[in-house]
Amino acid sequence: MSISRPAAPDILSAEHAEDPYETYRVLLEHYPAVYHAPTNSWLVSRHADLLRMFRDKSVTSENYSWQLEPVHGRTILQMEGREHTIHRRLLNPFFHGNGLESFKPTIEKVVRDLVDPFLEREKRAIAEGKRDRGQVEIVGEFTAHFPINVIVEMLDLPREDHPKFERWYNSIMAFLSNLSGAQEPIDRGLQTRQELADYILPIIAERRDGDGDDLLSLMARAEVDGEQLSDDEIRAFVSLMLTAGGETTDRGMASLLKNLIEHPDAMAAVRADHSLIPTAFSETLRYSPPVHMIMRQPGVDLDVDGETIPAGSTVTCLLAAANRDPRKFEDPERFDIFRTDNNIERAYRASADHLSFIDGRHFCVGAMLAKTEIEIGLSYLLDRMEDMRFADGFTPVEEGVFTRAPERLEISFLPV
Repeated sequence: MSISRPAAPDILSAEHAEDPYETYRVLLEHYPAVYHAPTNSWLVSRHADLLRMFRDKSVTSENYSWQLEPVHGRTILQMEGREHTIHRRLLNPFFHGNGLESFKPTIEKVVRDLVDPFLEREKRAIAEGKRDRGQVEIVGEFTAHFPINVIVEMLDLPREDHPKFERWYNSIMAFLSNLSGAQEPIDRGLQTRQELADYILPIIAERRDGDGDDLLSLMARAEVDGEQLSDDEIRAFVSLMLTAGGETTDRGMASLLKNLIEHPDAMAAVRADHSLIPTAFSETLRYSPPVHMIMRQPGVDLDVDGETIPAGSTVTCLLAAANRDPRKFEDPERFDIFRTDNNIERAYRASADHLSFIDGRHFCVGAMLAKTEIEIGLSYLLDRMEDMRFADGFTPVEEGVFTRAPERLEISFLPV
């Protein structure tokens, strides 16, 4: 007796929003490549198929001209060939090696400035007998602010402008996550592009001739083969940093904390050995990644599992599905920081087993920055918050379709 194939799921449905992993299981098993009319795109979910696409030079990010460029401007994500190589060589030194090392004190300061106030508040509450454990909604008090504050500090912009950047970050993310094409997020995103340009372009021009060691000054003076980044290219990269850098660390940290609290053995291992933090983050990037999907555009007809995707089509690459593909990962539904098929030696390089930082020539420029932020931030929390658990009566809920993470994490802990 044959078993009928289930209907292709809809990534814009309420059912998908509630549990995307059930959608991914159906797609991986029955529809590795399928046309999705509501988004006018092809959904591709299997790890091997996406890996092949990311490494295929005929598959480009040309779709970003309508998906990202209206809100960011033209960025390195759209570039190919020599243009992409030059821009990557201009930007890489700031996010690797000594360039990244020089910004560690900035990251440490941001963590202290965000965490110490709620730690002291909870210590006082316990000392005054108001409660016997600390309590914090850590997304609202820490993770949502952490990466944006780091970026603003790296750029050496006034601290009083942090709220502006958080507002711009939220409106850009609403624009990028707007799969249904609603008008309000589009209008707000376009307004943000203009507001950010009005704010940052005069500062870039001013720092061209200075000798500052902040990221904005360094980018303004950087040169490769006689070429520099233009003012607008720097502005576009700042806009990109807000979202690409913000989402990975903000949502990645929230998901990592959720995963560790839900898996006490993993939490105990990371507490005992902080060098396991990058491993736990890598497994979080596989198991519950911040970004669930990106888009690509083939320049020629593309055969994927017997389906022909026409040249010029939009392909929605389901990263979160590929990261749970049983053809690649053993027991993919299990969170396991010690798994051997998500190699930590490659986890933050272009050859990573998980696909959360993409692969190949467009591998995420800021992968090492995200790793460093998570290492510093989680180490600080673990050293000062013993016995972390969810507050009584609280159940974490992941939200989002394009990006996804817990919107709230109410944590009970013993302050150190």
